[in-house]
Amino acid sequence: TKGSNIEGGNIGGMTLTTGVYTFTTDINIGSDITFSGGADDVFILQTTGTLMQSASTNVILAGGAQAKNIFWQVAGRVLVGK
Repeated sequence: TKGSNIEGGNIGGMTLTTGVYTFTTDINIGSDITFSGGADDVFILQTTGTLMQSASTNVILAGGAQAKNIFWQVAGRVLVGK
């Protein structure tokens, strides 16, 4: 596990590297977020709460990271543009 409840779930503005991130809180992406890793690196984000991404925010892939290798496991709701 890479991190547990990092930043209290407020991960906007962060750069995440490969690994598993677990949250027992909501995940809030209030500003751009970057996933940094190689083409085969895997990112897993799990929450028992809700995932919220604000409008006009970007998910940035750096260093060869690929969207197909980012997995979100959300027990609650997913709200995009809120």
